[in-house]
Amino acid sequence: MIMAIPQVWHLFGKDHLPYRLLLLARMIDRETQKNLNEKFGLSLAEWRLLAIATSIGPCTASEIGKAGEIDRAEISRAMRRLEPMGLLSRKQDPDHGKRLIITATDAGQKLAEKVKTERRLFFEAIMSGLSREERSELDRQLLVMAENLPGTIDPAD
Repeated sequence: MIMAIPQVWHLFGKDHLPYRLLLLARMIDRETQKNLNEKFGLSLAEWRLLAIATSIGPCTASEIGKAGEIDRAEISRAMRRLEPMGLLSRKQDPDHGKRLIITATDAGQKLAEKVKTERRLFFEAIMSGLSREERSELDRQLLVMAENLPGTIDPAD
């Protein structure tokens, strides 16, 4: 099924590209949520937590929050579902009494790989009308916009 472009897409004109990016991100999130739920029984928040934990390895909730711009309440809710499902585990940090280390289990790693494969196919589909050069240029332009946001610091610096 093809998703309709929101009516407000053209409301403010071409001068409001950041608004169009926001709308596009929401459209992608809606489709992602539907797909994750139907195929894997995951919410978008649960997927984000699992994706980050499997990508960066054992980490704290704070590190996951910073990496994915996810608030602690969302992380906590997702952990309450993912841990009993056997996808993530939490263990006390031996170097810090109150901190917990979140680690993906083997089952979590396997599920994450399946979802990542689906995500790659989804992203390929939505970018199918763009050449390799156009994709590269769009990526560069998005980075420029991100770097122009007040308070943005490049982690590579």
